[in-house]
Amino acid sequence: MAIKGLEAWVEKLGKVEMPVLANVVKELNELTGSDEADVNQLADVILKDANLTSQVLRIANSVAYNPSSFPINTVSRAIVLIGFTGVRAICISVMVIDSLLGKAPRERLMGAMAKAFHAAVQARNLVRHTNESAKEEVFIAALLFHLGDMAFWACGEEAADELEELLADPSITLREGMEQVTGTSLKAITRSLAENWCLGDTLTEALYPPADPTPKVLAVRLGEEISRLAVDGWDTSEMNAVLSKVSEFSGVAYNQVREMVMENAEEAASVALTYGAAKVCHLIPTKSQVRDEQPNTKSKILVAEPQLQLTILRELSNALSEELDVNGVFQMVLEGMHRGIGLERACVAFIMKEKALAKYILGEGTEKWREKFVFDVSRGQDTILTRAIKAREPIWIQEAQIPKYKHLYSPEIMRTIGKFPAFISLVSIGKRDVAVIYADRWNLGGTLNKEQFESFRHFVSQAQMSLELLSKPKGKKRN
Repeated sequence: MAIKGLEAWVEKLGKVEMPVLANVVKELNELTGSDEADVNQLADVILKDANLTSQVLRIANSVAYNPSSFPINTVSRAIVLIGFTGVRAICISVMVIDSLLGKAPRERLMGAMAKAFHAAVQARNLVRHTNESAKEEVFIAALLFHLGDMAFWACGEEAADELEELLADPSITLREGMEQVTGTSLKAITRSLAENWCLGDTLTEALYPPADPTPKVLAVRLGEEISRLAVDGWDTSEMNAVLSKVSEFSGVAYNQVREMVMENAEEAASVALTYGAAKVCHLIPTKSQVRDEQPNTKSKILVAEPQLQLTILRELSNALSEELDVNGVFQMVLEGMHRGIGLERACVAFIMKEKALAKYILGEGTEKWREKFVFDVSRGQDTILTRAIKAREPIWIQEAQIPKYKHLYSPEIMRTIGKFPAFISLVSIGKRDVAVIYADRWNLGGTLNKEQFESFRHFVSQAQMSLELLSKPKGKKRN
C-alpha cells in the first residue's frame, strides 16, 4: 500500500531514499557567513568526497567561472576565486544531479531537472540587475524550486508509476493526481524538504510569496515562470506577459527582453552540460541543442598528485601576487598535504596561551577534532606535539618508534587522534611559535615513506617563508 501524507513522504524522500544528499546539503547550507573557519569547513566537506572534489574543480575551470582559463587546481583556490557561496552552490547542484538523475531517469524527472536548470540561470541573470551578490543564492533557490517534483519522480517507485497511469487521462491534473496518490502536493514536499535541509528563506518565500516580495524572490519566480512557459514556445501570450514583467523588473527594454531570455536559455543548456546533466540539455528550449556527454570524473581517493603539489607550492611562493592571507596560506598547505601528498588526516593547530587549538582540519576521521584537538604545549609537557615544537623542524614518528614513544601520547591525544605514524612540525615566524601541523595516514593510506616526508617538509618550509613575507610591513614585502 502506498504511503500517504506529507510527513510520511518527507520522511521517505529525505531519510530513506536520499539520506546522504540530505545530510550533505544540510551541512553545506549551515555553513553560512564568511569567516575563515567556514571556508575551511566548506573545503573539508568537499574534500571528503573524491568525486565531488573533481566535479567542483571541473566546474570551477569552466568558462562560466574561470574566463581567464588560468587553471584552478585546488578547492582552496576555487573558494578564493569564486567565493564561498559560489562554490557552495556548485556543490549542492552537483550532489542533487548525482543523487537524482541516476542511470535510467524517468522522462518526467528529466523534464523537471531541465526546467530547474533553465529557471536557475534565468533567475541568476535577472537578479544581477538589482543585486549582483545574491546571484548564487538565487540560482540555488530557483534550481530547487521543484525539488519535491524531482525527488518524487526519482524515488517515488510504485506511487510514481500509479501517478503516471492517472496522468494518462488528460482530464486529471498533476495536482489532482498527486493528491489522490500521495495525500499531499509536490509543492508542500518541496517546502518541507527546504526547511529540513536549511535551504534558506529565499526558496521558502518564493514558494509562498509574501505580499511584498524581495527582488531575490521575484527573480526566482520569474525564472521559474520562464522555464515553465518556454516549453510551449517563446511566442505565446502567456510568455509575452511574463516578458513584460521581466522588462519591468530588469529595466531592459521590452523589445530586447526576448533576445535576452533566449540567450539565457542557451546558457542554461551549457550550464546543465557543465554540471554533468547532459541527459537533460536537449529538453531546455533553445535555438541549438547541446548533447555532448561528460567524461567519467570519478577518481580514487588519496592518490598522491605530484603535479598538484608543485602547483600549490608555486602559488604559495607567490603569496603576495596571489593575494593570499595567513588563512589562505594554511588552507592551501593543508589541501596540498591531503590531496597532493595523500595524507589522510591533516590539521593546523594555532598555538595560543600554551595550548594547541585546531583551526584548520581536513580528512575523514577528524569530525571531533574541531572541539577535541586542544592540547597543552607548555614547557613542562612531553608529547608528540611538544617534541616537534622543541625540535624546531619537522619530525617523523615512524610505526616502529611508537612503542618506545608510548609516554608521548597523553590520554587526551590518545582519545582524539590515537597512535599512528605521523608527520608533525612547528610553524614559526621569527621567534614566535605560530602553529603546529599534524598529518598522518590513519586507516586507508598505508605507511609513510621518505618521499612523503620530504614533501611534507617542503610544504612546511614554503608555508613559513610565505608567512614571514606576509608578516613584513607592506613597504618591505618586495625587494
